[in-house]
Amino acid sequence: MRRGVVLVLLSLLLFPTVVGAKEAASWEQERMYFIMVDRFVDGNPDNNDQVDQNDPKAFHGGDIRGVIEKLDYIESLGFTSVWLTPVFENMPDGYHGYWIKDFYNIDPQFGTKEDLQELVDEAHKRDMKVILDFVVNHVGPNHPWVEERPDWFHDELPIVLWNDQEQVETHWLFDLPDFKTEDPEVKDYLLEAATYWIEETGIDGYRLDTVRHVDKPFWEDFVKAVRAVDPDFYLLAEVFDPDPQYIAEYDDLGFNSITNFTFYDRVSKTMTQKSASVDEIDVAASYAETFFNDPNQMATFLDNHDVERFMHVAELGGAESAERRLRLGLFALYASPGMPIVFQGTENAQKGGADPANRVMTDFPGNEELHEYVTMMNRMREEYPVFATGEQRMIASKDGMAVFERRDGDDVALYAINMNAEDREIEFEVSEVGEDTRLRGLLFSQLVTDKRGTFTIKLAGESANAYIVEESEVNMWTIGLLVIAIPIFLTGLVMWKRRKNAS
Repeated sequence: MRRGVVLVLLSLLLFPTVVGAKEAASWEQERMYFIMVDRFVDGNPDNNDQVDQNDPKAFHGGDIRGVIEKLDYIESLGFTSVWLTPVFENMPDGYHGYWIKDFYNIDPQFGTKEDLQELVDEAHKRDMKVILDFVVNHVGPNHPWVEERPDWFHDELPIVLWNDQEQVETHWLFDLPDFKTEDPEVKDYLLEAATYWIEETGIDGYRLDTVRHVDKPFWEDFVKAVRAVDPDFYLLAEVFDPDPQYIAEYDDLGFNSITNFTFYDRVSKTMTQKSASVDEIDVAASYAETFFNDPNQMATFLDNHDVERFMHVAELGGAESAERRLRLGLFALYASPGMPIVFQGTENAQKGGADPANRVMTDFPGNEELHEYVTMMNRMREEYPVFATGEQRMIASKDGMAVFERRDGDDVALYAINMNAEDREIEFEVSEVGEDTRLRGLLFSQLVTDKRGTFTIKLAGESANAYIVEESEVNMWTIGLLVIAIPIFLTGLVMWKRRKNAS
């Protein structure tokens, strides 16, 4: 035992780790798993009155009980929070949850208020957070309120000009009755419903649907109302637009985070194409740095319930191996700035085109090899927080391969991606990182050392690796300590053996 302890101490002296494990600063260090409740797990067959699995636009049986049953699975993959599509009572066929009928009741197809409370309690036991989807822009089609309370809604007009903000905010989205959120009575109703569920269940946040379709003064009042109940309550705003300048218009309204559709448009879409440009990672990061208050707070994703799945697009794009591209996409998601969100089934390389094909039930046990990869990505974020908090800079780019730095003060890490089918290598000066340093691979063993002032990173085709930055040589203080410590240890070992033999 003594010998083992000494060897561990010696290894710590010889190989100090530069990247420290810092305390979580904010939600950028969360790792979120996104669940469409009806299409996840059927935990209670007794609430399947409207289920028809042969109809892709009908309920398929998933419920809150099913989410509870899979919390251990979600935790085992390394996720720290779950986001659920709306669970409130919906109009007929509102399997997805976005056609709300009653903001104060849980839809019977999804379970009960008690089920939701149990989910929150069980998640909190695991130090996981629960985020509910909340919709204030509209109610479900043919809602009785349109006739009973016509003054609550804007006139029934379709959105024709999508670059006309007034139309975007006041016309009906996909024939859904559009709340007149500027009306004080409507606003009070929605704010009271939002605060009700915080007080009743202790949920940790809301993902706010269709934010761009609601007037900004409403959102400022909404933020104040929920923060009066819980100052730490998390608010993730969905702004469905790839233009970073447009997204940035919502960055000063008080939300914690905004969906980074710029990352999706520039990185996720690009990585599904046969000839993918690795430089788009730098473009997305540059846009984020230029326009967003804090790029690390933005919510990044490869796919979700509103877009075609990554695997489907990669196959259409001609990628030689869609699953290998998915791994690269996941790596870019976790290594780049922003809070990563993974849609249910992505960890299984699930396929699916446009809605509703992207919303089929999740397979279990699923793709266990990919599960290991997702777990490794989550562990990398947890053990090396610089990937969540650091600024990003591209150090080198050549022939479809690039190296990026993530730096937060003294904490430094690198990551490299080779988008080519063939093996590649790339060189850059050691001074880009710091003198007397070397790079130690995290995903697979790879030690990169200083060769005449240059680092050379080699990667197999369509692969990636992350690196921690270490001191390259043992300093003189360490050598002196070893000169003293090793003889003392050896002398002690010899004396211990002599006593043992004598006894």
